[in-house]
Amino acid sequence: MKRILALDYGRRRVGLACSDPLGFTAQPYGVLNGRNMDLLIKEICTLIAEMQIEKVVVGYPLNLNGQIGPSANRVSRFADRLSSIADVSVELWDERLTSVQAHKIIHQMGKKPSQNKEKIDTLSAVLILQNYIDYHQLKPHSAEKECD
Repeated sequence: MKRILALDYGRRRVGLACSDPLGFTAQPYGVLNGRNMDLLIKEICTLIAEMQIEKVVVGYPLNLNGQIGPSANRVSRFADRLSSIADVSVELWDERLTSVQAHKIIHQMGKKPSQNKEKIDTLSAVLILQNYIDYHQLKPHSAEKECD
């Protein structure tokens, strides 16, 4: 089975997570430098080919009220560009509060979030992907199809 790659896109860093081969869990995969979009997209396309990725899920940072702000516009432009180049589907996924969750988790581990920015970006990508996986596994109509 092919995998899903999740991206927590940021201007400086892009957190990465990948599903396990069966598509049940999100695993951390590290970070890429987000400062050069052309190089970033090239690196992501290389990962897509090497890891047999079938879909890329990009965290979509909507405002808390659900409105599209400057960050969401920036992510949307990135996702559109990646989609036009990569040979897989690219889907935006609501990532509201995943960075807050990642900060809390790092803090609960006794570490300082300000000194663990790469871990926060990777953990945010894991949270995005796990939320995506859980949603698609728990959808009522997917359970009906399995029972047929």
